Order: sequence, then C-alpha cells, then structure tokens
Amino acid sequence: MRKFLYIFILSATFYSCDESSFSESSDAFYNPSGLKYMAIENAREGKSIVTERPTIQTGGLIPFFEIVNIKKSDGSFVDNSYLSFVSIKQAVPKQLNFTGQNVRLDQNGNPITSVNGFDTSQNGVISISEGHTFPVGDYTFIIKATTEHEGKEYSTIFEDGFKLTILPLLPSILIYSPKNQNLIFGDPTSKTSAPIIPKSNPEVRFELATFSDKLTINENSGVISISPNYNFTKFDTVKPTINVISKITGEVISFENVVTTIITDIPVSVPREDIYFFYPTLFTTGSFPSSGDGFNVQVNIAGNGEDIWGVVDNSSGRFLIAPPERPSINANQTVLETQTFTSGKTTPTNSWLVTQTQDLTPFQFGYFLSFNYYYQPAYQIYMADGRTPTDLEVYISTDYTGGSIQDADGNWINGTWEKVNEVMRCNRSEGLSGGFSTGAPWGNEFIGTPYPGSQTGPDPDGKKRPGTTFYGRWVKCSYDIPISKISSTFTVAFKVASYFDGELLNNATVPGRGGSYFFSDFHYKASE
Repeated sequence: MRKFLYIFILSATFYSCDESSFSESSDAFYNPSGLKYMAIENAREGKSIVTERPTIQTGGLIPFFEIVNIKKSDGSFVDNSYLSFVSIKQAVPKQLNFTGQNVRLDQNGNPITSVNGFDTSQNGVISISEGHTFPVGDYTFIIKATTEHEGKEYSTIFEDGFKLTILPLLPSILIYSPKNQNLIFGDPTSKTSAPIIPKSNPEVRFELATFSDKLTINENSGVISISPNYNFTKFDTVKPTINVISKITGEVISFENVVTTIITDIPVSVPREDIYFFYPTLFTTGSFPSSGDGFNVQVNIAGNGEDIWGVVDNSSGRFLIAPPERPSINANQTVLETQTFTSGKTTPTNSWLVTQTQDLTPFQFGYFLSFNYYYQPAYQIYMADGRTPTDLEVYISTDYTGGSIQDADGNWINGTWEKVNEVMRCNRSEGLSGGFSTGAPWGNEFIGTPYPGSQTGPDPDGKKRPGTTFYGRWVKCSYDIPISKISSTFTVAFKVASYFDGELLNNATVPGRGGSYFFSDFHYKASE
C-alpha cells in the first residue's frame, strides 16, 4: 500500500506544478533500461504461468510494455498461435481520495482531496493462460518498453527480456481399466490392460515401486504380469504402487491404489470400483486470484465484494467435513469464497471459475461418468419482488479451448456452453456444528440446484422449495455426463451471476443482499 500511495503522491506533485518549476528539462529523460524479470524455470506444459512484476529504469516515467516476439532455443520464433495465450499487464489509471490527515496541499495552499494516478502493481506482469500449447523447451521473450513525456516517446527493445523454461507435464492420473484385474498363475499370456495417462507428456516409462517379487511391469507399456519368480500357493490380492518416470527430466510420480491384481490359478470374477480422477486441491492465495490448482478465474463485472473465488475468510464456509472420496494427498484442499456485497450494499457482479479442461475419451467405454462438487449459498436476502439477487450457475462445454467465456454484456466469446443447473442431482446438508453447516449427513436427493436463500415469500421464478432453507447450508451436487457429451475437451465452469441493476441496500427501501458462495471439492468420478 505504501508503494501505491507513493505513486499517487508523486503524481499529485507532478500535475500540480507547471513546467517552469522543474529544474530538469525533458532532455533528462532517457530510453528505458535495465529490464529484469525473475526467470521461470519450472513451468509445465499447458499449465497457467504468471511472472512477478519486473524492475526497470525509466527516469521516473511509467512504462508501457509490449511483447514483440518469443524466441525458441534454436533461434527461431514461435508462430502467432502461441501468442494468443500470452498477455502482459499495464499500469491502470485510478483515482485516490484523500481525507482527514491524509489531505495534501497544492502550491497555493489549497487542499488536494483527490488525485488521478496509476496503479502499477501489475505493470509488466506476463501471463500465459491454462491450456497453452508451448512444448517442452526454453523460450526468450523479446519485450519493448515505452515511456512518454511532453509528447516525446522513449523506447527500448529488450532482446532477452524474460526467460522461460517449459518442463514436461507430469501425469496426475493413471488409469487401469478395469481397476481390479485377474492374473492367472501358469498362463504366460495373462496380463493387465495397458494404463491410460490423460493429459500428460507421453515420454514416460514405468516401474514397480512395490511387490516386484510378485509382479513385473513392462517399462514402455505399463502392462503388468506375474513375476516368473512368483510361487503361487493361494488366492492373492496385490495392490502395487506404480512409478511413472519422465524420460525427459527423470522426475518420478508415484501412484497408489490405481490397480488391484487378483492372482488365482483359475479365472475368477472381480469386483468393480469407482475411480475419482481430476480431484484438484483448488489451492490458491489471496482474495482475488487469477487462477489456482485446477481452475482459472475470469471476472467480467467485479462488483463490490471483498473476495472473488478467493481463499475462504468467512467462518460459515470453514465447517465442511472432508468428504470420504477426497484423496488423502489433498491435505491442502481449499474452500473458495465469492462475496457479492460489502458495507451493506450489493452491486452487480459476474465472475467465472473455469475448471481445467479434461479429456474424457479414456472413459468412453465401460464407465458411468459424473462431475461433482460441494457449495454453500450464504447470506442471500430476496429483493422486493421475492427474487434472489444472485445465484451460482453451472455450465458445460465440449469444444472450449481457452480464453474468456463471456463479455460483460453476456455475449459468448469462446466455446459452446450449456447451462445444466436444472438437471443436477443435489442433496442438502443436514449436519450442523455450533449452528454452522458441516455437510454429512445428507438429506434426500432432489433434481436441480436449489434456489438460494430462505425459500420464503413470493416466488416469481417458481424455483423456491417452501418448508426448507438453503441459507448457509452446504449442498452436494452431481452431474451425470451423457455419452453424447464425452469429448477430449470437456470443461465445467461456474458463474456467480447477478439478476438486478443498480444497487441493493438490504433495507426496507431497497431490499436484497447478494450473499456469498463457498465452493469446495470439485472432482470427476468414473464408475466401472
């Protein structure tokens, strides 16, 4: 905050003086120099990338940044398709109001109550969006920095502006289908199916981390068979840990409980299981993140809330009991919070949480697919006509490939989207602890996401469920993915939407409060 305030004070001083008050002429300004970014050496294929703000010498002028081109390690340049994923932020004009002891005086002794300046906190920050197509390799960003003073422009092209290294995308899921497989002792042809690794660099090899005395694995295909050294004595259930090793970097990812081999001397039937895949932690930082583990944020209308898909800071959202399907490795599972009101006022908001696109085709045969999540609508108060001011809308797409989904006017930009709120299977939390919703146990299933709020009063939308309430209650929701929707680019997105203009004051004159939305444990499920 001190840096930001300093920028405004500096601007106030600059604009309150005339030219004759400067001891330096415009000749004292110079072309920008010394641009320095912190290199990123551990980015991953397809994963979002955000740099720190760079440092640069400009003689006190605010620079404008432009990415001229991106050079590969062999000296050639990337084509324009790569540049479509890349953006660079600029200084943002902003007004700062001074009150009380913060008021400054101009050269005539008059108080300066406000000043126009710039927020430079994100100036020069480079972002590469989720789903980018940069392959493994080293890249150098050629960046142009430009300043202007009294109509004269100063600019420099930095040939080595920013260094980026893209590492191979390591597997996050390993699928043996079916998960339980029968291996028959004495049959040299008996082996498991080859595993599937969705959305990973294919240059990997496999090894057994456990039970190498009983099993063997083909390092290239991942197919498992009985070890020639194994001596069968009785029915044996073996759950090996599989190491997947990058041939490029040597990095090792271990997978537990992904395959169960049931060793017998005669063929037997084996039970079927559920596979929980893509279960991101949603880990992020701050109140207004641009992304997190497994998701990106797109804000069309910010509203006046103090959190937009940020880390929960309200106690109401902290009491969810960990669902039994949550993986043990998700120790930092994060509850996200979006607020739509502050200081007794709600203004329109429109923001998206876009989950990472998934390739569902590995599950197109023999599986029932669904995506699932938990959310809590809290503090919603109805408007004068009985309608809810806001809701959490759910959308799916089979052709989204990145970029903004909608503009501020609601026009679709990228992908074909279908709203699926009305067909979601949901359950209301019946568990309470100190008055706060905890999740389990869950009530009876119903179809369609619930109308936020107390369910009382007039019902012009025809969606309220009188006799119950969803005010401050966790809701468990599931969408069964039809076979017709299975694609290599299946995406789920959530939109906190507003249904009013102007502002709501939550009083008798202008009733209504937009409330908050808490969100947790988004994941996919494949049932064999």
